Amino acid sequence: MGHGFHAKLENGGFVMRTGIVALSAVFVIGLSVAVMAGEVGGPQAPAKEITIDGKKPARFDHQKHMAVAGVSCGQCHHDAAYQPLSAEAIAALPKARSILCVSCHNEGFAKETLRQRKDIFHARCKECHTAGVGGKKGPTKCIDCHLK
Repeated sequence: MGHGFHAKLENGGFVMRTGIVALSAVFVIGLSVAVMAGEVGGPQAPAKEITIDGKKPARFDHQKHMAVAGVSCGQCHHDAAYQPLSAEAIAALPKARSILCVSCHNEGFAKETLRQRKDIFHARCKECHTAGVGGKKGPTKCIDCHLK
């Protein structure tokens, strides 16, 4: 009789271990689906810091501009009518690369002084940094943004 009880525990233990493994697999699959859904849908936070390639590469810290200076996406990213783009509008674009300035600011751009990437950034950055936010102005010296 004790032997039958022992066999029941073994079977119960086996069933329980199998159940735990199955439940763990369901959890991992569900978590993977949730993570992938988050990557596909909804606005994503931009990279913390980007390096703008060019003759003299420059760094741009999205988080610092958004958190410290209160800059919204639309203050830099706009549509063809110069209307600010929201984070949702940017996320809805067909490709991430379509947010690049050169998508519009290129040789065909109407305002000749805003056709080159360097000119676009210098104009936009210096405009805000000179005006300032909340009484505090941003850096305007070359070395403040450009990497050595």
